[in-house]
Amino acid sequence: MYFRKIKKKEKKKMKRRVIAALLTLTMVFSLTACGGSKSDSSKDSSKKEEKEATVDTVKDPITISFWHDRTSDTDYAWLKESIDEFNKTNKYGITVEEVGQGYLDDVQAALTTAIAAGDSPVLADLSCNGIPLFASEGVLADMTPYIERDNFDMDNVVKELTDYVYYDKQVVTMPYTRGTAILYYNKDLYANAGLNQAPTSLEELNEYAKKIYDNSNGEVKGVGYTIEPTYYQHYLLESLNDVGFMDADGKGASCLDDGSMKQFLTDWYNWTEEGWCEIPALENASSAMQEDFYNGKLGAFVSSSNRATSISEKAQAAGINLGMSYTVGYGGYSAPLGGGSIGIIGKDHSQQEIAAAWEFVKFLMSDEQVAQNHIKTGVLPTTYSSVETDTLKNFWADEKNEGYKISYEQVKDASAPAMSMYTSEWNSAVRSVYSELIQARDITPDQALDNLKSEASTIFE
Repeated sequence: MYFRKIKKKEKKKMKRRVIAALLTLTMVFSLTACGGSKSDSSKDSSKKEEKEATVDTVKDPITISFWHDRTSDTDYAWLKESIDEFNKTNKYGITVEEVGQGYLDDVQAALTTAIAAGDSPVLADLSCNGIPLFASEGVLADMTPYIERDNFDMDNVVKELTDYVYYDKQVVTMPYTRGTAILYYNKDLYANAGLNQAPTSLEELNEYAKKIYDNSNGEVKGVGYTIEPTYYQHYLLESLNDVGFMDADGKGASCLDDGSMKQFLTDWYNWTEEGWCEIPALENASSAMQEDFYNGKLGAFVSSSNRATSISEKAQAAGINLGMSYTVGYGGYSAPLGGGSIGIIGKDHSQQEIAAAWEFVKFLMSDEQVAQNHIKTGVLPTTYSSVETDTLKNFWADEKNEGYKISYEQVKDASAPAMSMYTSEWNSAVRSVYSELIQARDITPDQALDNLKSEASTIFE
């Protein structure tokens, strides 16, 4: 069946053992770690020279693979352009070959299987769900020696986007396709309902979403959300409880007991029951919701800033007067942080492959690449210096690009789930329960809460 039934406690434990055993096959490769500091300057110098000698430089032409989720039209076009430039201009003869895997969760699943089979790529774009799992098993190579050798400035990386960069004093990823959510709305529909500016709270958004629905005799839904527990629903919960769907230490879910999850489940169910909030489709929910928007059947929806360019182009082609604004939660503004970070897979790869992978990562983090990545697709600019380039300043100065700037401006107040070993499994459990409640309508909000409590008791130990 499409909807997962709640597992017995022993089956859940067995599932985690299988996952752990699979990832244990990837135990790992790690680069030489840096020792502690010495007071003697000559010892410091000697230590640095010794460490730099252990860090490989690419010596011969080499081909490396990169698995990613950038499969949408604008995303893929920019990725190909970026890779082509690197392949043509790098001085080492490195060739990067890309392989699309669908969404970030698909990348994680494919990578887990490939690691176990000893056939993994050298590079992968990883979600917040997967990074803690792979890092804890030592799958990800530490970039620190290369960072120090090349004087790469980690302080230049936007602080809020380093939440999934560090693990156990190692640099295991770099932010690459990170994004916040954007409220995409039909300005004309909302103006006709009486709202001439972007909503400033969830309560205001819902009020006018209802008016749009009523004014159309139920033909046009006012707003819609797809099911993404660590993203779209996380920030709504965070606006209620300040932590979201999982606690700050990543070891529990107090939202199940503090009333916030109960309120959210009840509200979301009622919004969809009343008709003005769209129920996400069972398959290809994001694409289906966007099509409803382009066809004038949906007044607003929440989606990633990473899709800003694609959505803008399609809305324009459909004749939609598109508005892009800050996302809103209970009582005011609230936003999530999501998207992917690029990691180097250390397991089963040579120092030469890892050195080549670092050169590509470094290229992607250059100012022009970061700026163009944002402009061409909508993903967040990941370095402070890129934000100061004329390229980005001129782009943001154009009023039609206000939504792109908004995505960066709300980063400082956005939130992501804690980096935790439990994120992936808890996300899967919550997604399933949300689906049973909102899509299948098989359970009540109270039953959904009970099911989540049962799941939590087996996941968080």
